[in-house]
Amino acid sequence: MVKYHGLAHRHLMPSGFLMRPLLNGGTLGGRPMLAWDDLKAEFTWEGSWRDICVTGTSIADWRAALEMIHAAGFRLKFMTDGAESTPPDNLLQVFNQPRECSFMLAAFVGGVQLNCHFFGESEIEFDLDPREVVGQAELDAVVTFMSKLAASTQKSALMTPENTHQAAFIRVAPSGIVQYISTNGSFQELAAGRS
Repeated sequence: MVKYHGLAHRHLMPSGFLMRPLLNGGTLGGRPMLAWDDLKAEFTWEGSWRDICVTGTSIADWRAALEMIHAAGFRLKFMTDGAESTPPDNLLQVFNQPRECSFMLAAFVGGVQLNCHFFGESEIEFDLDPREVVGQAELDAVVTFMSKLAASTQKSALMTPENTHQAAFIRVAPSGIVQYISTNGSFQELAAGRS
């Protein structure tokens, strides 16, 4: 049983989703788009991070995502091989660099550090330490970031357990519809296909 914005209880089958449109900068009629009390188990530290990803991307999607990040005014930090550095004029040049170099762009969103490692052109991925999502304000900031990412790429943005992108527990569509499915924090079972 999952509480739906505290207004009603819904019995969900494992494949069911709670759906909410994104309105008023992260609220639904003045209420949070997703309630922290419903999701806090998803951010319980069990040793792994959470991923925000957009799959099936192209360089055009990367360009749109990076333009959104820049336009949103997030505090950013760029790292090359673990050391803070100046980003290239065209950040997409990282895909043309030798793979023995590692690159990371950190965007600071509502007190949560979202790290992009530029693994490949076909997927935009940010990881986050779930211990930084400690309440409603941080959750709203991260989901709002996901909404902007989905809108800029015109592809759904997913939040998943680390490296388990087929097991999204938050999905934000380009239209702003936010979907949540409870995993009850059982990421190991999801990763093994035993949910």
